[in-house]
Amino acid sequence: MNGPRDDGSARSGLPPLPVDIDPSPTPQTNQPAGIISLDAPPSARDIREATLLKEGDLFLLTDAEGNVPRKNREGYGLYLGDTRFLSSYELAIQGLRPTILLSSDHAHFLGAQVLTNPNLVTPEGQEVHEQTIQIRRYRLVRPTEVSESLTFQNYNRFPVTLDVELHFEADFSDMFEVRGIVKGARKGVTHAPEHTPKVLRFRYDGADDLARRTEVRFDPTPDKLASCTASYRIELRPGGSTCITIGVSVDASPITSTNGPSAPRRALTGYKQWLAGQVGVETSNSLFNAIFAKARSDLRVLLSGDPDAPFIAAGIPWYACLFGRDTIITALLYLWISAEPARQALRLLHHHQGSRDDPMRDEEPGKVMHELRRGELARLGVVPFSPYYGTVDATPLWIILLAEYHRVTGDLDLVRELRPNLDAALAWMDRYGDRDGDGFLEYACRSETGLVNQGWKDSTDAIMHPDGTLAEPPIALVEAQAYAYASRRAAARIYRALGDPARAASEELRAAAIRDALDAAFWMPAENAYAIALDGHKRQVATVSSNAGHALWAGAVPHARGELMSRRLMEEDLFSGWGIRTLSTRAARYNPTGYHVGTVWPHDNALIALGFKRYRQEPLALELVTALFEAAQHFPAYRMPELFCGFARSAFAVPVRYPVACSPQAWAAASWAALLASLLGLSPNAPGSELRIVRPTLPRWLHWVEVKRLPVGRGEVDLRYQRVEEHTAVDVAAMRGDVRVTFVDTWEEDGTYPPNLTNP
Repeated sequence: MNGPRDDGSARSGLPPLPVDIDPSPTPQTNQPAGIISLDAPPSARDIREATLLKEGDLFLLTDAEGNVPRKNREGYGLYLGDTRFLSSYELAIQGLRPTILLSSDHAHFLGAQVLTNPNLVTPEGQEVHEQTIQIRRYRLVRPTEVSESLTFQNYNRFPVTLDVELHFEADFSDMFEVRGIVKGARKGVTHAPEHTPKVLRFRYDGADDLARRTEVRFDPTPDKLASCTASYRIELRPGGSTCITIGVSVDASPITSTNGPSAPRRALTGYKQWLAGQVGVETSNSLFNAIFAKARSDLRVLLSGDPDAPFIAAGIPWYACLFGRDTIITALLYLWISAEPARQALRLLHHHQGSRDDPMRDEEPGKVMHELRRGELARLGVVPFSPYYGTVDATPLWIILLAEYHRVTGDLDLVRELRPNLDAALAWMDRYGDRDGDGFLEYACRSETGLVNQGWKDSTDAIMHPDGTLAEPPIALVEAQAYAYASRRAAARIYRALGDPARAASEELRAAAIRDALDAAFWMPAENAYAIALDGHKRQVATVSSNAGHALWAGAVPHARGELMSRRLMEEDLFSGWGIRTLSTRAARYNPTGYHVGTVWPHDNALIALGFKRYRQEPLALELVTALFEAAQHFPAYRMPELFCGFARSAFAVPVRYPVACSPQAWAAASWAALLASLLGLSPNAPGSELRIVRPTLPRWLHWVEVKRLPVGRGEVDLRYQRVEEHTAVDVAAMRGDVRVTFVDTWEEDGTYPPNLTNP
């Protein structure tokens, strides 16, 4: 989740969004950029109560009443391809906003609001008391259109006449403009709205040679349609009702096209089909079941792109696009539940692997991209996200994902297909990632409009010395070195599977050297932790943060330090009671509401929980998982957001929500699969037709867990975990096909490196 959530990060590798559109035209770098501040926090206000409907790449973000208010600063609107196609969508009766009674989006693409009237006076001067008119608002979102029905019902004992107005506007703003990152960029041509008696049309001819259109249709025909407002005078008999339907379609196509709107895109995988091919999980705790079910459905909500090349978007509303790091980590966390997101991510990202040296986009040969945007500003080159490559860690993470995908599926065909990409990724790590040949991966932004910081904490103030001084690049992050170590081990496993033992042995030697160098350069004895980074002068950036916990996940910490570092992460200055903060409260720049400098991120905590498990710190893993489970119960619909504030649990009775966090967000949703994996101890080895179960431990609030249809190579396993007093027993309920289950105490036969980075 990623690029600075406070920046305008870029992701890449997307298939074309609207059909017949070239997704990556030659950037027109002569376009004036206007004011660009990628690391600025979103200018949007609080979206914690927003309602979201999404299908494919189209999503509608509204307030609780289902409205998109005029000139709203929350970022509400109807979006497609990083463009806001409706910036106002308001319902009013007698000039007043109805009152919300109920809002539901349980189907994600199907929403409902039940509204009622405030006290009002009809056109005839009759007084109508509040809560005597009911308005039922139903919406259905498809890949290129929204349909809505508005039903008005009169519960008075007398007839009521009402003036109903529906107001629409379309500003066609790029997402970077909505977020306040780019201001004053040269724009295309906005046409005056056009209308017939029952159709309202908006059109914008972008400077990127795309015509973007929004069409609003009404049935029945409005009594008046003018100034972007459809007006009805409806008459309701006592107990009577009437219905108005609205259809909104959006389209983007080349300005020279004379074929009208593009053909509707095919639907993506349905929700039932999405879940049908995944591992089944049921537990004794109904609250956990609800949290886990919401997380699984959220990943389907985020499924985007072309049906032939889908991907899980990073988060709604700000990151409805493909990110390298986010996509990879999401796939890793979710891999034991379903390998399909991993396969999709590996294929998409290899298509966008760097092929040239392009400073504007921070691109280098072999580098895995960071972010791909499809809006006007990206297509024009005003922002470098077409795609952008400013990430130091997506490349080693891609290698890890390839190896873990093979471990879980045994699919050697895809590994063979992607070997050239693996070779290129390793070559990037050697030639470009290690800028000075010291064995560490470093970054320094080369793009004038790129990201200053290029790890997962990529906001400008994220990497600082204990006194608050910002670190100077080139910067070597601690987690990037841990990923590099794990990726070398992963590459060795791949090369060995491909019959290249010499290359495998070479990568293992490189991995050992990285681990030794990491420990020597980053360890802070006084803190029992690793420094967050080394700065451009090779000095320790001696700040205590959650970053070091990723080294536990990657297995890069010597065993002698694993317990010390695990306990350090759970001390009061880092552990809030709801989760581990991104930054110690003792740091000069600590801020419990700062994006990367004191908040709690679920995916960050999930990786740390897996690290605890690997280093035999099950009590700490149980404490951390329990804290996150209890936090999730306080969020609407049990949906864990991108992040939440880092206030101590003792200060408030509930976790404090972050005002502009993405929700749903991909790696926050996938975190629940990883957190459960940290409890169950699953380590599948598909090439060996073996499922290894390592020290399973259930918390007190889970009496039993059932896992069904867990694939292992060509076989399949059903398991039942049962907590018996302080112990956890496992029953192999069924085995189908060629598979065996073994119970072990260590990750590998030699008891050293944890092999499976997805499952502890």
